[in-house]
Amino acid sequence: MRFSHLLASLVLTSSFAFAAPVTLATVNGKAITSTDANAFLAKAIPGMSFDKLDPKMKRQVVDQLVNQSLIKNQVVQSGMQNTPAFKAQYAAIKDDLAVDMWMKQQMAKITVSDKETKAFYDANGDKMKQGDKKLPYEKVQKEIAQFLKVEKFKAYMNKTTESLRASSKVEVKL
Repeated sequence: MRFSHLLASLVLTSSFAFAAPVTLATVNGKAITSTDANAFLAKAIPGMSFDKLDPKMKRQVVDQLVNQSLIKNQVVQSGMQNTPAFKAQYAAIKDDLAVDMWMKQQMAKITVSDKETKAFYDANGDKMKQGDKKLPYEKVQKEIAQFLKVEKFKAYMNKTTESLRASSKVEVKL
């Protein structure tokens, strides 16, 4: 019984921490909210929050969002999204986005152990210098891990494309 009260109070407390978005403006009846403003800022200035801006900057962000909304409405009314050229480019962007997301998923699956980074450090000690001094392992461990992750990813992608080529009919006409 005590656990359920604790759980209920945690749920209630955490729900208040995430306040509902505040409407900052409306365009033709459609709300522009603080969530929209934070998403806009996240693209422009990662880590920035709408609440942290001074009133003048807040107004500029809202004005920009209003202008974007008006332009989006104009584009929809123009019928641009129904043109063959738009549809072709949209299809290409969707495919590119899907490939990008798939590649990020594959990269996220790759791990590099401390043993691997240490072995690389030991094998490449002559390259681990700043001036005449060898850098301590702790200072370069993260960079080595990232380098090895990229190298593993390249090898994985080469193996994947070789396998896909072997199981497909590919004709290069150069």
